[in-house]
Amino acid sequence: MTEPVIHAPGIYFDLGEEAYHADPALGSSSIKAIAVDAYEFQFDRLYGEDKDTDALIFGSALHKRVLEGRAAFEEKFCQEFDKSSCKDALDTVADLKKWLDSYGQEYLSKYSKAELIKLVQRIDPNQAIAEVIKAKWEEQNSGKTPLKPKRWAQIEIAARWVQRDPLLSAVMQDGTFIAGAPEVSIFYEDRGVRLKARFDRFLTHAIVDLKSFAPIFPGEIEGTAIKTINRMRYDLQAADYLRAWRKAKALHEAGYVFGPEPYDGFLAECFARDDPKWIWIMIKSTGAPQPLVIDWQAKFAKEAAANQVEDAIDRYIELRGLHGDENEWPPMRPAMTIEDHDLPSYFGKN
Repeated sequence: MTEPVIHAPGIYFDLGEEAYHADPALGSSSIKAIAVDAYEFQFDRLYGEDKDTDALIFGSALHKRVLEGRAAFEEKFCQEFDKSSCKDALDTVADLKKWLDSYGQEYLSKYSKAELIKLVQRIDPNQAIAEVIKAKWEEQNSGKTPLKPKRWAQIEIAARWVQRDPLLSAVMQDGTFIAGAPEVSIFYEDRGVRLKARFDRFLTHAIVDLKSFAPIFPGEIEGTAIKTINRMRYDLQAADYLRAWRKAKALHEAGYVFGPEPYDGFLAECFARDDPKWIWIMIKSTGAPQPLVIDWQAKFAKEAAANQVEDAIDRYIELRGLHGDENEWPPMRPAMTIEDHDLPSYFGKN
């Protein structure tokens, strides 16, 4: 288990993903969870959250490729072992024995598979052997997360298609952002609560947030993206990050900046405005990896989400005060009274 790391308030460039997540400050996922159901949030925090591993791996790989570049992506991920590379190689014990028998080798039944492989290599070091080919692949890709060929293709196609967007083509190269700074971390404190945010891509005029999503039902991507924002409450994340941006503005003025800016004056340029734009890049994770760029200008929705974020922090302070940070938060609800007018019109009908 990763040991907790406490970061001082400030803006952090080049802070590793593990170091960011090791800090127990409340991030946008926590704030969103508290806003939706504070009791579920605390239960997951104490006992572990159910997670979709494939979706998380795909999202992480997509972030690496589009936000940090091809080299960073290929340093952490690889294509899973391709069995077709062993098409003409010796594979089974029977294959090995048959090959050795053709070279006049006898009494082969007493040898293990590993010993048979050594015998083959002694006779012909260049003979292809499936187990040897796979072992070499494992050595070359040690520590990397393997992706299925389709997933690899989806990520590469998504990177190309995102760059074709007229709003983004000027700030991208080889399917990766070249403007601004990637994965900028913000840590701050408010009313005794430590909070954090991590901007996917921090541009001088905008925060860019990359999201992969799997539509529940088929349909035009515009409609399914809006439904996903509502279902996943990404509006709360946006509100929390925009709140962090305003806190970061004060941190910058106070000189709490760690790590090199992309260039001198970058942050001054970022904070020379009242608020940044919020840009989502939504990429479909099933089928064709279609991207959709969303300029989030929904004034009333943004205001409602911002109020919910404030309420979530208030709720956290209240429940932490009642039960503590390391204890369960038992829900205390009055009995629910249901009358006929509370029920849908079809209820109770045969």
